Amino acid sequence: MKELLNSGKFRIAAHVAAILLIIFISFGAGIGVGLHKARFSYRFGANYERNFMGPPPRGPFGFMGPMMGGHFRNAHGLAGSIISISKNKLTIKDKDNEENLVTVGKETIIKGHGQDLKISGLKKKDKVVVLGKPSDKGAVKADLIRVFDQEEGMEWR
Repeated sequence: MKELLNSGKFRIAAHVAAILLIIFISFGAGIGVGLHKARFSYRFGANYERNFMGPPPRGPFGFMGPMMGGHFRNAHGLAGSIISISKNKLTIKDKDNEENLVTVGKETIIKGHGQDLKISGLKKKDKVVVLGKPSDKGAVKADLIRVFDQEEGMEWR
């Protein structure tokens, strides 16, 4: 038995088996990462309209709104005026006068007036643009909030 374990052929076979095991584990990890990304993309897409657009428009027969052009919002996030502020939530009214709930976390970056801000630095009627991820509950979890000064020339309704 000792001769077999010390033979060159056994060592080569053991190395090949170890390399194949590492390759299979790496492949499995790559598959896992790809599935995680696919699930995230699917959830984002499945909730996109509810999070960024609200309920679908209704046409004259209750279902033809999308076929008749409906109203579409900007696909990159939301923009509008802050109408209420709580501990970690903002309500923003957009250009279509629809209210959108935004959650603010510790990792949210808030920029405005030439500096970094905290949620306590925001005020009602501030004009903001929010970029973030939609949640399953219809709110947008903000990654970035940009506060605009009135002089910056943004067209707001």
